[in-house]
Amino acid sequence: MKSKNKFFFGTILSAVAVIWASDAAAEAEKMFPVASAKVPETKHVFSMSCKVTAVNGDLATAEGRAKAIAWWKKYGFTKLWLESYRHGERVPTERLVEERDAFRAEGFEVCGMITPTMLNDTEPGKDEPQMVVCWSDPKARERIREECVRAVKVFDTVIIDDFLFSCCGDGCARCRADKAARNVADWEEYRRTLMYEVCERDILHGAKKANPKSHIIIKYPCWWRLYEKRGYSPARQAALFGECWVGTETRDANPEPIQACWIMAWMNEITGGRCGGGWYDALDCTPEKFVEQAYYTILGGAKESLVHCYDYLLSDDPGRTAFGEKAGSPRKCREAFERAAPQLRKLADFVSGAERGSFSMGADGVSAHEFTKGGRRFVARLNTKDEPVAGLPAHGFELKECKGE
Repeated sequence: MKSKNKFFFGTILSAVAVIWASDAAAEAEKMFPVASAKVPETKHVFSMSCKVTAVNGDLATAEGRAKAIAWWKKYGFTKLWLESYRHGERVPTERLVEERDAFRAEGFEVCGMITPTMLNDTEPGKDEPQMVVCWSDPKARERIREECVRAVKVFDTVIIDDFLFSCCGDGCARCRADKAARNVADWEEYRRTLMYEVCERDILHGAKKANPKSHIIIKYPCWWRLYEKRGYSPARQAALFGECWVGTETRDANPEPIQACWIMAWMNEITGGRCGGGWYDALDCTPEKFVEQAYYTILGGAKESLVHCYDYLLSDDPGRTAFGEKAGSPRKCREAFERAAPQLRKLADFVSGAERGSFSMGADGVSAHEFTKGGRRFVARLNTKDEPVAGLPAHGFELKECKGE
């Protein structure tokens, strides 16, 4: 199984490695320009996801919930996303209901989450199903239908994590036959057609039938250059779902940290304002990078920023990751977020209702972000370097009004 999973995802990892290895200045030029935009005048929401490991573990007890609730309230979290399925592991429906009701009683908005991985049968000679799903498999499609129906019977709102893509190609006999039957010559076109069909027929149709009030959100990964190749069509899919989210994680390997800000603004632009939030995590990044992602998600105009996840920051058991990514310094990432939380809340309050202008990354590693609010001009600056630059301390942030200009 492990070698097969690596094969399926290897194309993406290799492409991303090549991209990130290129010159940072050239990278900035490759990002599509985004227009200025008014940020909705709503209270920014800070939320956290809880993977199946936590929902089946720490949060299944009153004591574990009480500890988590105290931390969430202290640092301004008002919304939770409880996962019901991931990597072949499920949370019993009765447990989801119990935890949903317990958290609602404490004043939290509670939504559902599904990670659509390992939905095929286990192949002969393998220990478990492949991680990235072959979506031409009727059994896999039936399983995602079942998981979505089960989730919307508990939660009105459910987000689908970023595995609604396809890596299948000439090496997959099942997809090869399906592609031929559809008379589609191009693999990229085939994947987009297939994944749109999965979204429309298997995810949304069953969910709406089970719960007419259900609202399903599709979440896109951070590797935006490969969307069309892997079956994503954000503008079209966002219109179908009504809302999308995007990953704003940049992690240590990406030389363009401002991508977290850019992708938030760009996704909102190309989907006609349907991008509801940004999602970042503590995987493969330093505490400074983790907090940097939080700033950029807000600076990009997100209405909600989701910290993924309880398991990485607050639990002794981080749970399984898809491809061996590690939360290398979870305690330090949590402590860094705790220190930054008051300033992040202030920034979020400021950005709400403001006009987001241009933003850019300087050669010195300091990004500048222009805003207009109440007829006054402001500039936010964030230092992404490990040393003081341009009057800012290492990884420092400031927001100043442009007076007399």
